[in-house]
Amino acid sequence: MNPIELLVTIIKEHAPKDIWQGSPLLGYRILGNTNRGEIGEEFVRRYLKEAEIIASSDRRTSLTDMQIGGHAFEVKTASLGANGTFQFNHVRMDRKYEYLLCLGICPEEIVFNMWRKGEVAEGTAGTLVRMAEGQSVTYKLTKKLKDMRPIAALPTHIASLENKG
Repeated sequence: MNPIELLVTIIKEHAPKDIWQGSPLLGYRILGNTNRGEIGEEFVRRYLKEAEIIASSDRRTSLTDMQIGGHAFEVKTASLGANGTFQFNHVRMDRKYEYLLCLGICPEEIVFNMWRKGEVAEGTAGTLVRMAEGQSVTYKLTKKLKDMRPIAALPTHIASLENKG
């Protein structure tokens, strides 16, 4: 008996179903966290550009991820876990942004949701959990897939901010 084949068989018997198997977006899932964030921000920029909404950023001089329609945004990107949730890491409350935009990457779709910074601080967006015990700078926000919106609604949602002032 080949010990490698035996171990592979046992691993398959104990491994949860991989929701990413065969996904066109699998490449995103295997990237490092820094690359995932950069890709998410670039996706938002280009997607909104297609809808004729200007989204720009200058990471060298700005403490926020991007400006969209004249508003400062913090953008967080996460992939869907096997449990049907996204974990958006390193949400910061000490940065000067107006909106938190969470971009969720699923095996077959892209979703989003966004909240005013005040709503994030007040818990309306969900419960913030400290990234590390004893610190209060960065938090994680866990969201269920059902709490997110189809990406096709993003341009309309951003455009509605102009009406709110």
